[in-house]
Amino acid sequence: MIDQDRLVKAFCELVQIDSPSDEEEEVAQHLIPRLEKLGLQVARDAHGNVIATEIGDNPLLLSAHMDTVEPGRGIKPSVVGDRVVSDGTTILGGDCKAGVSIILEALTSVVESGAQHRPVEVAFTRAEEGGLVGVHHLDFGLL
Repeated sequence: MIDQDRLVKAFCELVQIDSPSDEEEEVAQHLIPRLEKLGLQVARDAHGNVIATEIGDNPLLLSAHMDTVEPGRGIKPSVVGDRVVSDGTTILGGDCKAGVSIILEALTSVVESGAQHRPVEVAFTRAEEGGLVGVHHLDFGLL
């Protein structure tokens, strides 16, 4: 079952990590142990994309990117009613940290439930905002 409070908390944590295009390393370092804790095998390709996999046939691929556009440094999110907003001096970073957060929550929910599921592969790419650079350099051999 999706835990909305955990999802919002994860999103707010992620958007506070500065990650304009080509400066995503801190986000990657935040994600790697979370993915490993969920039982996935994590690798980095030569471009710095984060790839996490489960063993099994016919996996489902989930993908999002780690970078944001400017002004995306020093984001201060807050929850107002049922929305998460920035303080207005920066972007919020929903593109695509909302996607990253949703993937993490979905994986966490599946692991917690213990339910049978299709194997999963996750690709978190770099520099999407600068012209899909990360995905163009993605080592598909790791998937």
